[in-house]
Amino acid sequence: MTEVALLTALAVLFVVVGPLLLIAKGVGLSLIPSLILAGLLVGQLGIIDGELMLELARLGIAFLVFTFSVQIHTERVRTVVSNTEVVAIVQALVLGALGIGFALLVGVVLELELLADAGLDAPLTLEQALFVGIAAALSSSIVGTALFTRPQSDIVHDYLSSDIDSFNDLLAVILLLVVSAGTFALDPVATQLGYGVILLVVAIVVNRYLFGIIERLAGGSDEAMLVSIVALLIGFLAAAEFLETSIVVGAFAAGIAVRDNPVEYSEVFNGLISIQEFFVAIFFATVGALVTLPSLTGLASDPSAALAPFVPVAMIALGLVILTVVVKPIVIGALLVYAGYDRRSATVTGLDLDHVGEFSVIVAIEALVLGLLIEPVFEAIILAAAVSMLLSNLTHTYDDEIYGFMVSRGWLGEPYHDVDDWNSVPEDISDHVVIAGYGRQGRRLVEFCEEIDQPYVVIENNPQSLPDLRAECDAYVFGDAIEPETTAVANLEAAKLVISTAETKPLTEYLLSFTDTVDVIVRTRELPMAAELLEQGATYVIVPDLLAADQIADSLGALLNGEFDSDELRTMSRRELDVERAPPRPSTATSNSSTGERDR
Repeated sequence: MTEVALLTALAVLFVVVGPLLLIAKGVGLSLIPSLILAGLLVGQLGIIDGELMLELARLGIAFLVFTFSVQIHTERVRTVVSNTEVVAIVQALVLGALGIGFALLVGVVLELELLADAGLDAPLTLEQALFVGIAAALSSSIVGTALFTRPQSDIVHDYLSSDIDSFNDLLAVILLLVVSAGTFALDPVATQLGYGVILLVVAIVVNRYLFGIIERLAGGSDEAMLVSIVALLIGFLAAAEFLETSIVVGAFAAGIAVRDNPVEYSEVFNGLISIQEFFVAIFFATVGALVTLPSLTGLASDPSAALAPFVPVAMIALGLVILTVVVKPIVIGALLVYAGYDRRSATVTGLDLDHVGEFSVIVAIEALVLGLLIEPVFEAIILAAAVSMLLSNLTHTYDDEIYGFMVSRGWLGEPYHDVDDWNSVPEDISDHVVIAGYGRQGRRLVEFCEEIDQPYVVIENNPQSLPDLRAECDAYVFGDAIEPETTAVANLEAAKLVISTAETKPLTEYLLSFTDTVDVIVRTRELPMAAELLEQGATYVIVPDLLAADQIADSLGALLNGEFDSDELRTMSRRELDVERAPPRPSTATSNSSTGERDR
């Protein structure tokens, strides 16, 4: 297989997909379904050889994994398992077991010939069922991020999804190493795991100790830095090939080795984002192209003969879709509620993870190439991946509506904890400020209220913030601000002012329903939406870009007036952009700059 053949296949793919995407855009279809359906058309036309498509998918996923793993900060990796990682482990075990059990059940049905004319050429063994379990268990950060039809914010369910996906990605890398052994024998598997550990250790060493040298040698040159990053990627891919392990593992390690520095080399890392978007398009298109359906000519000439080999594929795919789109959100939601998260965050997080991830696809491809996976099971996994991604696009678009429907039907039951037991609010509080969210902005607002002796109540729904609430806030309610019980305990209707620091549409709309009795400040990133919110009754709308412009004006004025010099302004900017790498600010500088924490 030559590089020319791969480039030709890629060119053909985009020649066909490009015009179809323009048509889809013209009629208002979403990007992800359009890419999958366009790829499906390419696959059904048979204009690209199957082996070429598999290789294109492997390379595309490898480069995609690299661009995402660049964003991982090794210094922030925890050695203690958090509650979200416990949720990730438990859901992987539960969904994996259900997937394996379902696949074995299908195998029994087929072996007993309970379905006329339907069967597999090879038995559906436990080894084959394992790959169905992997597909059911693993979502992914790449697919999850690409499927968001809105920009991700830092509200609770967004980073819950990110944490669970990241853990799934790490688990998937381990599974890839196991599959790369080409057998389930202990010695080859142990060898591959050892190779994987070596690659990751080398990547961390490069990130921590050698990448700084590369940055200094680059001397601020974007071109030199880009060449260095590409050289690192090629080196790790070559190492993976030499060790006879998956190139995706090598790409993952290469991304870990690169230290994300968007401040000094903004053009390079912005370019990586563009490359990421390119390979995202390739990934979704190749998923569609790998889908195998009965041919139209076969259906026309002999429907029963054409459908017979497809029935087992459809059965396994249907089970996988039900497990990922229906069962997985229920399991994740229940586990998160048990861990202390509110019903809405838990439900929406489950809906964010209701898909077959890209690592499941690459595990299936590697297993097929190495002869560990039979074609019907592979085809079922690919079909389930395509269908689940299409459905996930819908659930992500209408997640708030789905949550509201479930609550109205009483399907979610009552909140796991009683709000009255998780608050510290004086019974007679009034004329106070209600602050929704205890992120960076929330903390600043609390500090300001305490400075001027203004009574306040903080509403927060992140269990990880509960110790800080108890230690730092005079009055707080732990619960979902949209729940009537929460606003009742906060005595919101008797408040002087309500400030939402979270950019979320349901919360904004709910708080604006109180504008007849209380002033409400909300947040959005879009200027047209800000004007609309003011028309709906908001007293003030926080628009980060406008506030940033005001801050620039203040900083420029302070610089020109001699309040601080250029070095102090540079230190302040570094602190805002990358707090962990910024040197301490000189004591002579005076500024109201932020700390670089994620704002809520």
